[in-house]
Amino acid sequence: MSYLSLQPKLSASFKAAIICCMISLFGFLFNKFFLNERTQSFDTRPAQMKVLKFEDQDDGGVTVIDAKTNQVIDVVQGEAGFVRGVLRTIARERRIRGVNKDEPVFLISFTDGRLILQDTTTNTNIDLESFGSTNVQSFRVFLKNNES
Repeated sequence: MSYLSLQPKLSASFKAAIICCMISLFGFLFNKFFLNERTQSFDTRPAQMKVLKFEDQDDGGVTVIDAKTNQVIDVVQGEAGFVRGVLRTIARERRIRGVNKDEPVFLISFTDGRLILQDTTTNTNIDLESFGSTNVQSFRVFLKNNES
């Protein structure tokens, strides 16, 4: 009798489970030790925050209002593609939850460069950085106008 015949046979599903665990462990270790520091942890300190209201105009534009001072910060002309798309997301979540559509939202810039549009009435956070720098700029400009 040989040594190999004394070893227990492992089922295919058990072997697959071991391989999955090894792949998961490899992925975790790779992420932990080799990825960019920005992807490992975020600096959660806000650098700047604005409380904003948005009002639709008849021509399809959007009036951006500082909710604290009630001053117009900007008027986004025309269809305002990206801005309008993000605002539709907020409006949809509010409609689903039955929340007043006129409540303000928070535009928060973090020290690590992230820009978040936060709707506390629906617990919706939209990470604007994920849509690219050109689209982010259409919101970042609201932080520069009429500093508050």
